[in-house]
Amino acid sequence: MRETIEFRIAERDARLHLEPGLGVSLGGSIRKVVLPMGDARVQRIAQLNHAYGKRGDAFFMSWNLRRSYTERELRSAELLNWVVRAHFEPTGSMCGTVYDASSECPHCGAGARQVSELLLDTRRIPKGKDIAQTLSGEMVVSSRFASAFLEQGLRGAEFHPVLHHGRGALQASDWRQLVVTSKPLVLSPRTVAGNNPFDLDEAGAFRCPLGHVAGLNQISELYVEKADRDDADLWVTDTLFGDRRGELRPEPRLLISPRLRDVLWAMDAKGYALEAAHFV
Repeated sequence: MRETIEFRIAERDARLHLEPGLGVSLGGSIRKVVLPMGDARVQRIAQLNHAYGKRGDAFFMSWNLRRSYTERELRSAELLNWVVRAHFEPTGSMCGTVYDASSECPHCGAGARQVSELLLDTRRIPKGKDIAQTLSGEMVVSSRFASAFLEQGLRGAEFHPVLHHGRGALQASDWRQLVVTSKPLVLSPRTVAGNNPFDLDEAGAFRCPLGHVAGLNQISELYVEKADRDDADLWVTDTLFGDRRGELRPEPRLLISPRLRDVLWAMDAKGYALEAAHFV
């Protein structure tokens, strides 16, 4: 497994503190820097960010941690984290999807129940993808993925209609809402969550006191309790990541079996990445 981190840094700050030629300029005002996690310059950037934080600022504007694997590593994994890469808006609630917020956690905002069919502007779903996700975490899949899942006898999900919400009357679409029906897998404490790889939120600002949310971001690979596994091929974690802010909602992670991995590969599905995950 190869782990890299991408930073976006204001060009003026990059020029002050980073070596010439490190990264690439984006439009002259932002520097993109991609480094292996083990690179000494990553720790230098972390130290700069800590120093900037003491004066109420930040050295990097954003970060993105990526893990890449060989085919052999993914084939040998007994469990995989199915990472959705295709995102879009507007969200379901912005298109008229109805939610019952009466069960929402007052601390973290998790727990609202969808009580209507999923309404979306399906024209905004990225073209050529087989799985995509709104900013609120609503997941849609292509009809060909839904068909392959059912034809192969895979377990753990249902596929509900997605209605197109445009200027006129609601219309049926070729998209399906992915609804996971298996028993959630219990997140192990070995899974690391935090604000970023250098700030693990020791104060617990983004950790739900009732246990619904592990933290703002997933930092490590996923670890889940094997004792809670059923015979499904698709699961979600019982504990969420994220924050309730505007249309953003805390959301679980998706986990799949090697059988579902093989179906995704056979159909050359688009819109996702796979990471190794682990039973403990």
